[in-house]
Amino acid sequence: MQTLSPTSKLLLRSLPRLLEYKQALVLVNPPADSLIRELFSEGISNLSIWSHDYHIYQYIKNDTKELTLDIDFTANIQISGNQKPGMAIIFLPREKPFLDYLVAQTLGALRPGATVWLVGENRAGIRSSAKRLANLSGTAVTKLDSARHCSLLETTIRTDHQDTEHVLAETQSGFELEFNQQSWEFTTLPGVFSCGRMDPASQMLLHSLEKQAVRGKVLDFACGCGVLGICASSLQPGISLDLLDVSAMALTSTELNIHQAALPPGKVNIFASDAYSAVRDRYDAIISNPPFHRHTRQTLEVSERLILQAPLHLKPRGELRIVANRHLPYLKLFQQTFRKVEILNSDRNFHVILGKYPFTHRT
Repeated sequence: MQTLSPTSKLLLRSLPRLLEYKQALVLVNPPADSLIRELFSEGISNLSIWSHDYHIYQYIKNDTKELTLDIDFTANIQISGNQKPGMAIIFLPREKPFLDYLVAQTLGALRPGATVWLVGENRAGIRSSAKRLANLSGTAVTKLDSARHCSLLETTIRTDHQDTEHVLAETQSGFELEFNQQSWEFTTLPGVFSCGRMDPASQMLLHSLEKQAVRGKVLDFACGCGVLGICASSLQPGISLDLLDVSAMALTSTELNIHQAALPPGKVNIFASDAYSAVRDRYDAIISNPPFHRHTRQTLEVSERLILQAPLHLKPRGELRIVANRHLPYLKLFQQTFRKVEILNSDRNFHVILGKYPFTHRT
């Protein structure tokens, strides 16, 4: 069982107050720890949980499989039943636009006059979030508690609170891109990597694809807003494209962009996966600008799985092509995994690594 996060420990200090509310409770963006089990053990069982992170969603589902609760993996908060809940606890995300999105989504799911708690670490900006929360809820914000370098804030929804659709629309951003003699427009929701802009590393990978296209069945791993897979598919009309990500915000952005790019629906498949956890097919090519952070923590876990487990998901003559910061130790992992390894592009910050002809997978 995961150790309780600092934010969960702070919440449990306010357990007597939680028990007083006796309301249906929504947890928004909770961490992967044992908080849900702790709440159930104290008699708080009328819970709905919304997570935008497939890794956390799967963890909570497995950890609470014998309990009765509603848990959704989605970019849009959905509450089952006819009655709107009277309380929500939002766990602070890193990005301010994403906080606005979560708060607006939550307010739309609650009844007027409902109580909203916001909990987060000081280093994530909880102190500066009080004003944003007050502006969105329409009422004052009170600090309930602080400990373990975290704070807990409370507000209520004004009974005449206006519709939050305009807030949700304002959190979206986009960018334009010239690729393969075409102009492309991409939309990104908050919480998606490189939100609202084309990052230079992905631009380098796209340049390599223009020089040396991928063919056949292609997987865009950690797809973000889908820019790599969508652009790659324009180079070879016969491509069958799969796109995966751990983020519901990323997958929803990808759906919007695939519709915008008018890709044939029968040739495109979008799905949630924590690394290869939901992958069942083998591919001619896997392309990726892989993450090396999980939330606030730097980790190579996902990228290492991407490379070392690639032989399980590639055809015998398949290839893996990624772009990465040059200081990250991926080249050695490629050499352990593929018979042929090349650096296709390189500058002072990034390089594109190509691995072809995977070795037989070694357990």
